[in-house]
Amino acid sequence: MKSKSKIFGLTLLIAMSVVPGCRRGLPSSVGESDEGNVSEVALAFKLEVTGSGAETAELPEPTGFANITGKVTIEGSIDTAKFVSYAVNKDANVCSAEVNRRVLVNDGALQWGLLFYDGDFEVGNEKWDHSDYQAQGSAVLDGDLAFDQKSCIFLSRIKAMRTGQTLEILNSDSVGHNAKLDGLTSANLQIGAGASVSYKPGFQESKPFGVSCSAHPWMGSYIIVRDNSLYAVTGKDGSFEIKNVPTGVELPFKFWHEVIPSGSFSMKVNGEDVSVSRGGFTLKTLEDGQDIDLQITINADDFNKAL
Repeated sequence: MKSKSKIFGLTLLIAMSVVPGCRRGLPSSVGESDEGNVSEVALAFKLEVTGSGAETAELPEPTGFANITGKVTIEGSIDTAKFVSYAVNKDANVCSAEVNRRVLVNDGALQWGLLFYDGDFEVGNEKWDHSDYQAQGSAVLDGDLAFDQKSCIFLSRIKAMRTGQTLEILNSDSVGHNAKLDGLTSANLQIGAGASVSYKPGFQESKPFGVSCSAHPWMGSYIIVRDNSLYAVTGKDGSFEIKNVPTGVELPFKFWHEVIPSGSFSMKVNGEDVSVSRGGFTLKTLEDGQDIDLQITINADDFNKAL
């Protein structure tokens, strides 16, 4: 049996060495073939062909950190009346009759817009991952940072968090809810009246995923999970802040809103036209210690033509 294995191993090596167009050399120190080292040779070729054995390209080394603040405003008027969820049709004694709007604009400022860094990142590397962020890497998001629902409305239309963190999902109502999370770490969590549950995602998401309540179908929201903390959600006044952004490196970002989640459109950043492709745009390289302000303006027509 062993002699057959030797013949098979030799035949395999010869066949690999004469494949037309193949310029790769044989792995060194093959030695006498048997079941063991034939498998090693096959694995070596597999690693070389797939690239699994290749060295990972090193990321550039940031020069420090900068801070970004800004505001997102809307130019023109959005017909927000057409961006509403279903009307309340049950538990009327608890659920608010207020229209659940998917687009909120306050004096021209856009609320619930999301900006997040969409480039390479090295978790735990102090050059990329600021110590303040590393300290938050396993935090429990509760209290004011929790994901709450009240009067049958998710109080956050978009929630951003980091992998490794635990999100407390609250139910501040006197009726039961469920939180159906459609992310890579999917879940359908039952939450009794006045209770809470914990959600700990295990994977980064390339975009926000939907959250819904099967018992109250007009309820809807989104969560995004990232490996880093370089994200921000705009407040009532459209403002946002992203601290400790790596400097001296390329900064690809994405802008997201549930009505235009991955669109291609133009916006103005500090008065200059910026083309957005699938939500993506690139900021200029920043310098260590720099504080920059980004005034982002989006045309209302990009919302109005979304539906």
